Amino acid sequence: MLLGYQAAGYLGRRSVIAWLAIMSLVFYAEWRRAFLFLLVGSILFNYACSRLIAGLKESERAKGYVLFAGVSGNLLLLGYYKYLFPILNGLGRLEILHLQFAGVLLPLGISFFTFTQIAYLIDLRQGAAEKQNFVDYVLFVTFFPHLIAGPLLHHSEIMPQFREDRVYRLRLDDLSVGFSWFVMGLFKKVYLADTIAPFADAAFAHPGALTAMGAWSGVLAYTAQLYFDFSGYSDMAIGLARMLSVRFPLNFDSPYKAANIIDFWARWHMTLTRYVTLYLYNPVSLWVNRRRIAKGKKISRKGSATIEGFTSMVAFPTLFSMLIIGVWHGAGFQFLLFGVFHGVYLTVNHGWRIWRGRNKKAGAHVEERRRWPVHAGCVLLTLLCVVIGQVLFRANDTWDAFQMMASMAATHGLGLHGAGYERKIFARLTVLFAIIWVLPNTQQILARYNPADGVVALDSWLGRRLLWRPSAGWGLLIGGAFLLALIYMEDTSRFLYFQF
Repeated sequence: MLLGYQAAGYLGRRSVIAWLAIMSLVFYAEWRRAFLFLLVGSILFNYACSRLIAGLKESERAKGYVLFAGVSGNLLLLGYYKYLFPILNGLGRLEILHLQFAGVLLPLGISFFTFTQIAYLIDLRQGAAEKQNFVDYVLFVTFFPHLIAGPLLHHSEIMPQFREDRVYRLRLDDLSVGFSWFVMGLFKKVYLADTIAPFADAAFAHPGALTAMGAWSGVLAYTAQLYFDFSGYSDMAIGLARMLSVRFPLNFDSPYKAANIIDFWARWHMTLTRYVTLYLYNPVSLWVNRRRIAKGKKISRKGSATIEGFTSMVAFPTLFSMLIIGVWHGAGFQFLLFGVFHGVYLTVNHGWRIWRGRNKKAGAHVEERRRWPVHAGCVLLTLLCVVIGQVLFRANDTWDAFQMMASMAATHGLGLHGAGYERKIFARLTVLFAIIWVLPNTQQILARYNPADGVVALDSWLGRRLLWRPSAGWGLLIGGAFLLALIYMEDTSRFLYFQF
């Protein structure tokens, strides 16, 4: 791909766009070639809808019909592959239906390329997006670094980069920064996430037969695995794009350092949070506010501080959006509960901010938050809420999730005696969480070389000494991490977010 990119650059921008689009399709076909037809079919359908919307300049109602058809078609495709058969099998277990289905294989990245295209159609309908030619559109949807598991790209941040009047050839500075970023992500995935995964898998295989120590060690192992797995993938995607002098938005910003659940969702899967805010939360909130105005009710901050105002203006849009996020992750009832849990967390956090802000001076509140014991307690409380939600995220079904929670509550004993196996896990977890909480993240390590807008280096003795630079020392370190990752890649593994 890199060699072809360099060669195509001598022929001009259009050749580069075509080459990257072709290679992205080749990349997707490498998994299962049959699903390439599904991806191409989805692209053709959505592109046809976009051309119709762009061509109907005067008829707003007709544009609305086309948008409805486009969004419906996308959701039907997603529903068939992701939700239909799990729902039917669930009805079978409830004896509402007397049928069981084997289900269908979920195409890689179907949620990502489906929602990316839905967002483009909506923005095109609202005049916030430009009409694209076919090859540009194919690259926008399929650009391989983000195709499988994100980040969820917005057309306004990717397509302008491919329309810039610049030299489209490899740059050594972007190659070195991008490859280093990629290797850091690969190391996280292979050496950190995959090596702790067996402990999590063993625990969740028998969730109802664990002591408290065994259950907590397994759940915390999954918590660390998911962190390094998803963080590693995000780094790999951003690093690959940077090697081509393309900048992706950040998707992961040390979420386990968050001191409240609102901040957690601002750091975890950041592009999904942004997507849901733009296309779900804001429209629902606007609809609620319009109804309140029509009834003569307040929509100000003062209005949201009443029970009725808070319920309609804050709680309802938040719970609705988090339900959608839960269902987006999977069809099982446990994913619905995952959304409910986080919806409740966020609602409580918003309520705390609103009523705490009324009853306490802002200056004193900020000063209190600066005290590190208070801050550390907030971080641990936030992580506890996240961990409980991740039990639902990882369990095979709702029953297994509740069994694991019961084991965590010591219904099968504490397991403090003869627990050498669990102590080994906790020793490894101590190292992993020290990395999570103490070390700077990858974008902070690369802060000198503009990894993304707004990134600043960690202002500490350790952070200043871990800043990446093009030096022999860093070259040896990155080379060693790459070699170690290759050695540990003997066993087949997958990224956890591939299933979504």
